[in-house]
Amino acid sequence: WGDKMLKEYENKMENLSEEEQIKRDLYLRDLNMGKIQGPLTNIPNIDKEWLKNYTEEQIKSNLVHCTMNEYIEKENLSNLDDIAISYFDKEISYGEFFKLRDECAKSFLKNGIKEGDKVTICMPSTPETLITVYGLLKIGGVANMVHPLSSQNQIKEFINSSDSKMVITIDSTYDKVKNIIDDTDALKVVVVAPNNSMKFPLKQLYKLTDNYVKLPKTGYTKWDSFIKEGKDVSLKGKIVKYKKDRPTVMLQTGGTTGKSKSVVLTDDNFNNMVEQFKANASSFERGDHMLTVMPPFHGFGLCSSIHLPLSLGVTAVLIPKININEIDKLMKKNKINHIVAVPTLFKGMMKVVNEKEKAGKLKDFDLSGLKHAVSGGTLAKNGFETDVDNFFKKHGAKIKLTKGYGLSEAVAGVTYATEEMKDDNNVGIPMVHTSMKIVDRETKETLPNGEIGEICVKGSTVMKEYYNNQSATDSTLIDGWLHTGDLGSIKNGQAYFSDRKGNMIISSGVNVYPSEIEQVIEKHNAVAACAVIGIYHAYKEEVPKAYIALKPGYEINDEIQEEIKELCQKNLDRYSQPASFEYREELPQTLLGKISHNQLRNENKTNEHVKVYKAR
Repeated sequence: WGDKMLKEYENKMENLSEEEQIKRDLYLRDLNMGKIQGPLTNIPNIDKEWLKNYTEEQIKSNLVHCTMNEYIEKENLSNLDDIAISYFDKEISYGEFFKLRDECAKSFLKNGIKEGDKVTICMPSTPETLITVYGLLKIGGVANMVHPLSSQNQIKEFINSSDSKMVITIDSTYDKVKNIIDDTDALKVVVVAPNNSMKFPLKQLYKLTDNYVKLPKTGYTKWDSFIKEGKDVSLKGKIVKYKKDRPTVMLQTGGTTGKSKSVVLTDDNFNNMVEQFKANASSFERGDHMLTVMPPFHGFGLCSSIHLPLSLGVTAVLIPKININEIDKLMKKNKINHIVAVPTLFKGMMKVVNEKEKAGKLKDFDLSGLKHAVSGGTLAKNGFETDVDNFFKKHGAKIKLTKGYGLSEAVAGVTYATEEMKDDNNVGIPMVHTSMKIVDRETKETLPNGEIGEICVKGSTVMKEYYNNQSATDSTLIDGWLHTGDLGSIKNGQAYFSDRKGNMIISSGVNVYPSEIEQVIEKHNAVAACAVIGIYHAYKEEVPKAYIALKPGYEINDEIQEEIKELCQKNLDRYSQPASFEYREELPQTLLGKISHNQLRNENKTNEHVKVYKAR
């Protein structure tokens, strides 16, 4: 195989129909298993050595093409009495959920929302969030998912950049929305209280919206009133049919300075993420319970923790804000069978249970009902997987922790690691209908097995585009391949992760962008330059640390430090708040005169003594 022949063959193989692709994958499976003889190229995306891990039936499984609502209805319309959602002491059946969804869809219609219109949903995991998303999608609207802990400036940016016509927000975020809503084109705000779906007496333990939020007479309404608005509206002729590549969900990649990007996802992205996941995890059964702690504004949360269980007849146990000290009671009360979470939750579970057992406050913590546990959002490090596996075994679980790799641009799911794939940095094999290749970051040429380069992904979970950002879309989606910016390699058909895109920090599974923090801090008049890196944290994996150099003539004092902290608190979400600030006379530079983040990371790792700021 010469380079020219390989390139021609690669191009030919990337333009196959779905049926042709399945036939070729079956051939490659037999080739890699030694059942037939033939040439191999040593190029991962051509040979697809990972296919030997799949059965013929899995490879032959067709991708689905329907709306997200049709997908969950297909599994549940004949089982309407089964429980779809468990929220504190309230259970909502699939029949009731579909009814509430339709009422929500009618209310959107009453408010003029039509196919293609965007609605910003600034909510944690509550029943109203799910009702809103699926109700909006039923009439063809697009759900713009936003973190409720975002700063008010971020929320304004996300509303405006998405062209949202309405906002659905949790009441704790109401003040931030109120302060910026006049600077947007949104025509209405619906305010939701976390106790809307609770039963008495638990409902009384949570503050009612009436008690502390006085809504203006126009432009705002409470959830219950909003749902009633559509009571006389008919859905006849208004329910959208499946349309390839129609936008359904937008996820934010972060940022407040115009660099934020909205990932546009489709029905196919979500549905086929679930279809491919089912090929790797066959332990799901109707009536099982999944602990849904991942937030809905994250692809890992909205797809793997919400759309997946609802598509399989599994009860989603919604936890808007987990109290980790009560994790043992939560697991027992809800008879949890499946957990999809970030390492922070598993670390917290082990810490709490071990401490309670040591103090004699907990006996017989039983995990024998646990069928499946996935850790994602950030790499597992420092023996984490082994610790979790031993913890599971000690408490009766017959499973081991699994993991994967993904990003919002691919609905947070690209690879899946079986229980046996425990090598360092191993993130498993590509999903059954997903292709992966490694390319040189500069030339974009495909690299052979074992070489480290940029991870590229192709398949039905890859996003449609970045909303209203053609240049970013064109530089990220090239010839159908999603160029992730992340570094990794493929060896023996398995993917290995080396480094993250840019300097991004992942704290408790949440993406934190150093450039965003730096630009906020540099708004202060006294700041000459700022550099932010991620530093180790035993519980959150990483947290941001800000290195700051002041302008000549300024000396560090309590007033400046407090002003910078307040600037961060006003403009950054909770995860982006620097855990510490270090003031220096100057920041290290590269030969090209740029701030050297790598040198700061190396100094932090080795704990080298560095000269900190002192009065000039």
